Amino acid sequence: MAQSSLVGSILERKPAAKPSAPSIHSQATTKTGFPAVQHRSQSAFARARRDAQKTGGERPREVPVVQSSSSLNLPVSERKPISSSGGAESWREQMEEENLRQVQSMTEEEREQERAEILEKFGSNVAEVLKKARVAREGRREDNVNEKQEVGATPSPPSSPSRPRIGERTRSYSSILRPSSPPPTSASSSRPPSRAERKIRFADVTPGDIHVYESAPPSPRRKALALPSPSDSDGPTVSLGVWRGSTPKSPRRETDAPEGSTERVKVDTLEEGTPEDIRRRFFPTAPAHDPSLEWIQSAPEQEIEDEAESTIRFDLTGTLIPAHLSSKLPTHLGLHHHAEGSHAGYTLEDIFLLSRSTVPAQRASMLGLLAKIAHKLARTSADSKRGIPELAGQELSLRKRMLATGVEAMAERASVGARAIELLWECIVWWDEGVQSLDGVELRDLDLGTSVASTEGALSTLPLDYLLPQIANTFAVGDLPSETLVQLLEILHRLAQHSNANATAIVSTKGLIANTIQRFLLTSIPPTDDTPLPYPFALKFLRTIASSSRENASALIDPADSLLRFVISLPPASPFDPALATILLSETLQLYATLGSYGMYAHVATTAQEHFMQLNRYVLSSECQSQTLRRAWLQLLETWTICAHDPHRTTPSHEILWSQVVGWGWIDDVLAIRERILEKDEEVWPHVWNAAAAFLEGARINGLNNGEEERSAVLAAVKDCFAGGLEKRVVDAALKDSRELLGKLSSGMRQAILPADTPVMQRLGRHANTLAAAIRLLLSCTPRSSPVPLPEPPFLLPFADISSLCATITNHPLWSGFYTPESIPYAHALCRPLSTLLSCYLQLSQSIPGVGPDLWMAQAFAILSRLFPGDEDLAQRTAVTITETISEDFLRSRGWSIPEVIWQRGGLNIIVPFLKHSLRAKPESRVGPTWMTPQSISIAATQRLPALSALMPNERRDQPLPLMRDWLFSPLDHLLRSGESEVFKNLPSSWDASEAEVVRATLLLVKVSQEVLRFHQMHGFLMTREEMAFGCMKVFMLEHGQQQSDSQEEVFRDSIVERFMTDLLAPFSASASAKTLKTPPPSIHTSDSIDIVAKRFLGSAVPFYQWYTDFVGLYDSISFAHPLFARLLLPPLSMRYPVDYRKYLWADFNHVMRTIRVPPEAVITGSIAEYLWPVETDAEVVGAYLRALVKGPLDGFVRLVAVHHIACRVWPDLGSDGEEKAQKLLRAVVDQGGHEVVREIVLYRQNREGTIMLPPACFEQRGGWRPSRLEFAGKCGAEVRERLKNLLESE
Repeated sequence: MAQSSLVGSILERKPAAKPSAPSIHSQATTKTGFPAVQHRSQSAFARARRDAQKTGGERPREVPVVQSSSSLNLPVSERKPISSSGGAESWREQMEEENLRQVQSMTEEEREQERAEILEKFGSNVAEVLKKARVAREGRREDNVNEKQEVGATPSPPSSPSRPRIGERTRSYSSILRPSSPPPTSASSSRPPSRAERKIRFADVTPGDIHVYESAPPSPRRKALALPSPSDSDGPTVSLGVWRGSTPKSPRRETDAPEGSTERVKVDTLEEGTPEDIRRRFFPTAPAHDPSLEWIQSAPEQEIEDEAESTIRFDLTGTLIPAHLSSKLPTHLGLHHHAEGSHAGYTLEDIFLLSRSTVPAQRASMLGLLAKIAHKLARTSADSKRGIPELAGQELSLRKRMLATGVEAMAERASVGARAIELLWECIVWWDEGVQSLDGVELRDLDLGTSVASTEGALSTLPLDYLLPQIANTFAVGDLPSETLVQLLEILHRLAQHSNANATAIVSTKGLIANTIQRFLLTSIPPTDDTPLPYPFALKFLRTIASSSRENASALIDPADSLLRFVISLPPASPFDPALATILLSETLQLYATLGSYGMYAHVATTAQEHFMQLNRYVLSSECQSQTLRRAWLQLLETWTICAHDPHRTTPSHEILWSQVVGWGWIDDVLAIRERILEKDEEVWPHVWNAAAAFLEGARINGLNNGEEERSAVLAAVKDCFAGGLEKRVVDAALKDSRELLGKLSSGMRQAILPADTPVMQRLGRHANTLAAAIRLLLSCTPRSSPVPLPEPPFLLPFADISSLCATITNHPLWSGFYTPESIPYAHALCRPLSTLLSCYLQLSQSIPGVGPDLWMAQAFAILSRLFPGDEDLAQRTAVTITETISEDFLRSRGWSIPEVIWQRGGLNIIVPFLKHSLRAKPESRVGPTWMTPQSISIAATQRLPALSALMPNERRDQPLPLMRDWLFSPLDHLLRSGESEVFKNLPSSWDASEAEVVRATLLLVKVSQEVLRFHQMHGFLMTREEMAFGCMKVFMLEHGQQQSDSQEEVFRDSIVERFMTDLLAPFSASASAKTLKTPPPSIHTSDSIDIVAKRFLGSAVPFYQWYTDFVGLYDSISFAHPLFARLLLPPLSMRYPVDYRKYLWADFNHVMRTIRVPPEAVITGSIAEYLWPVETDAEVVGAYLRALVKGPLDGFVRLVAVHHIACRVWPDLGSDGEEKAQKLLRAVVDQGGHEVVREIVLYRQNREGTIMLPPACFEQRGGWRPSRLEFAGKCGAEVRERLKNLLESE
């Protein structure tokens, strides 16, 4: 039960005497005429008390009531005494007498004018209203005869209904009102007249005068007062929102009565305690809707708001408050303090505003609330149950605002700074859950989330130049809780994952790396109770920094020395817990391996030789139970072994020597570790085989007899095991599980890699690494580095199963799936182990007996499109091998007749420089391969894949891989850009091929690739129609901008070039398939349109339309109606492309149409219907069709297109939709066209479904449509009907 509270009242004294008129002061004056000086030795209250005693006034014993102040508004000279029985009536009588005198003094014209103004202002029924008011007044006068208490008279007894009893519980919406001041007792004052009439007096309060009222909880629906708008003198102001209050409803609107009406509602008839009751009792002269009395208004308890609250609100735990509850929650929950209106909870705008409060506790609370909201908001797109679906689509904008709020407050001390860092952690680290352990790829595409409207992500807006120094300073001071410092470290790690540029900014920030190492790694040894332990995640952060770029890795070389403390003290002897010591040691070894991938810091193997030997013994012992440590140690041995292959490529050179690797006996240690792992340790086996393969590859270079002795030792240890031992079981298990996982990814015909597929992809990647490592070990056991067919393999592998699995992987839809918007933006990183397996298989395939050169070539063309950045060396070697394989003997043995002149000029060797350059990444963006090579450690710029957005197809990219299907046309790209091509600047002096010879070799390579792929049924890797057409367009565009006097010099007129292009386009002609005549056409638009394909060469800055206009202009100027040139003009004229292409050729170059004599069967298309449907609606193009037909001659396919669209615009049975326009068009055809044109348009028929009819069949049909057409012709005039009658009635 609520406890009563004491509420005291300020009581005013009753005047001791009746008010008197103003008079001259009676005090004695001085000789000068001024009043005598009065000393203020007593306070004003003391003097007032003294004056009261002199007048004999007695202390009032009763609480005074509120008096009406209406009488104070009258001039003093005209004020009349108000009787105690009827103050209001006396006032009314006085007003009536004064009004009567004023009316009597007016002239008749003035009276008529006032009467007209009253009628105009209050309406014609004002007399009736005044009559009702008089009747009501008379009724009140009779009811008040027996009443003893009136407004302005003696206080009523406690039983009076006009005020609550003493001690009675008041209503929750009533208020304790301070009574008005009584009229002044004297006007003798020097103050202005407006204040001279008022004097406040206070009674002497005794305990008996204290009245206790039981307090009520504040109403959650209390309306806020509207404040005036700020003025210019108020200075800068910030709007906190828009007041949405409404004018309170009163029981009876006084605006219904005219202004000045004396009608009053009887006070006793109003419900006690209502706002109107309070106003009439205590503020009778105030207007009904006075803004100053807004505070007394209170909404009814059961009032339902007219409009639902659209703004979502949260409680202090970040939970969304349902809209139907936000107006009903009680106020003791603390959710009404800052919410607007009567709704409980905080809107996002409230929270953002209060997060900048000057009160630290309030600011910290709101930052914590934002962090809780961000925690849920991050899951909105993935899981509506865990997220906030009401904010779907706003994640990116809200994330940016939250990040800005957190950055602004993170420099604050104590809880404000800690909550700000928590908010940043939620928006940066937690937002992308599950990627913290993802290595080897930039994650900047995650920044955009699901938004397609913004190209700038949330993390890209972070002010790193402010944020990073703040973190460095926080690490240096360390005054925040350890949990908060760890959150800052994880924020740094996520920023480093975001992009290589962020990692560089982190390294460039003064003291940040040093403070991080000092704070989290270089803790006291031995540890004490009040000192923190080393935090292994800091080593992972350093490894991420090192993998971002060569420059960042070099910045970590000096700090890396201090990490030897984790190597020197092995886990059994470490001052830390063995589990913690093992993790610290493993992370340190992985960091050293990352540095070694650039050829750096390999000298530590020599300087700390003794400690690493101790580590090696520990790893080989039974005491070591950590497979993670063994993997890290094997990876480091592999790295240092590769650095020793060619000591000139390390940084600096000769960091480690091959003789040292042999002397330390690392290969024996690797084979010894193999004896201590089980079949279940699948993640360790690839590292064992890779380390052994790295040693054998180095022995082939640096050992005697190409490392024959080393190979024999390794084969002796593993050959039998691969035949039927532990290694065989590991490989078989990987093959079996891989097939099952690929089946899961293929289920449901999915075309995207979803977040739920990540665990499956990671498992598949582990199995792919196992199989790839086994193949690598086998290849390293061969005597030659270049694969050649072997009579028998060094050891047995399930070659048939591996080949089948690789075929499944190569043709799997996941390769195109990770380009879809629904896929996770790091899907390509998950596919990289599969690419590594395919590249290993491609090298193995050359050594497998029974694999012919044409099959291997088909495999090579397919697998080349599955490689990722970092595989450029393999791609270049494969391209060179392909060009060497395509020889005269190879083609002659398969019955292909190739002109002898091609081989006389060097065959395909002349385009090798162009192919190799097209497969070479720019130096600043070279990615290290999955398995390091002596070349990669000296040239790799980063060890991380770029973001997927940098590898998107149909864009002009910096990265050559993955390859598109039309990459074989790349030599033509260099010819078209010969002025800026680096290849021409670096060609050897012996290279002297002509432009035509380069084009011949390029087209021959393309022709061979398409033939072998088609022969081995690898149709998914064939070029599309658009890719082939645009590639042939490049041949013609070689003449663009050339000044040639002899047309025989034009490359496209070369007979060999023309023959190759005809052969390449033949499979894409209408005559190649009967499906081209089907309508509606099948799904022929599964491939990219030609303007999209062109972006790979043109980029986004040059539209294909500009290329096409140049192409048309070139045809007009030099083609001389070349048939192949004309065929390539047609694809952009189909109805799937914008009308601009048709306008340009049909309208602007209408004269060119007469030279295009392409028969329908030679059109480059997948369906004739795409040129016919939908019917052309552009009037300019339809007019161009008619003009071309009339001016003629128009032949072949273009004539069919023109006749079709005009006929369909004229005849209702073909789909004409505008009768008036159709009649005009028919009259134009009849008036302007010749007999043949009119006959074809009048008799043209076409099937909308089924098989398309070609000329002349489309003009020879019979049926009931002829009379209807003749009837329609009659609407165009008798003359038109007469001219068409013979055509439509003849059999």
